[in-house]
Amino acid sequence: MPPYDDVCVLVPTYNEAETIGDVVAEFREAGFDDILVVDGRSGDNTTTVAESEGARVVYQSGSGKGQAVREAVREHVNREYVLMLDGDATYSVDDAEAISGPLRDGDADHVIGNRFADMKPGAMTRLNQVGNRIINAVFSFIHGHDHKDILSGYRAFTRDSFLRLSLSADGFGIETELAVECVKHGVRTVVVPITYEPRPDESD
Repeated sequence: MPPYDDVCVLVPTYNEAETIGDVVAEFREAGFDDILVVDGRSGDNTTTVAESEGARVVYQSGSGKGQAVREAVREHVNREYVLMLDGDATYSVDDAEAISGPLRDGDADHVIGNRFADMKPGAMTRLNQVGNRIINAVFSFIHGHDHKDILSGYRAFTRDSFLRLSLSADGFGIETELAVECVKHGVRTVVVPITYEPRPDESD
């Protein structure tokens, strides 16, 4: 297992108490010692659970995933690489090395995890799958890059490359905006296959 002392695991959360504990515990067990949970002032005990498993918790000043990610990277991340994922246990720690590896090997500055490579039954509705594929096709047509899954929430990037981007999306549009900005600014981007699991029944 490689050392991950140059990686910050960034997890934006909002009411993820049912799953965040397992997510933090799995990444710590895998050797990640800096897990930053950025919470949108959850109404449950997300932050208490995250802290009890060893995460570093900060509260975002605004609202929405995009705002949380921008604020976290600019103000609370001091490591060279950022591994970003959702706190709902739909992404596997087993894919963390595949996603962060190209950064640490110097082969990329931004890595997108392609959920369609191994999407488990029930992980995404058929309608959402069709919608995602249309969005990806439009992106590929307009920008000339086939990134397979630009809406994926599991990705990694260098902090320096992130700070070069002009980002303004407050909500879940942050993923699309990241893909567009990487093309505009010539950020080296690669896509790797990942597994996408169904959201656990107890998770909202």
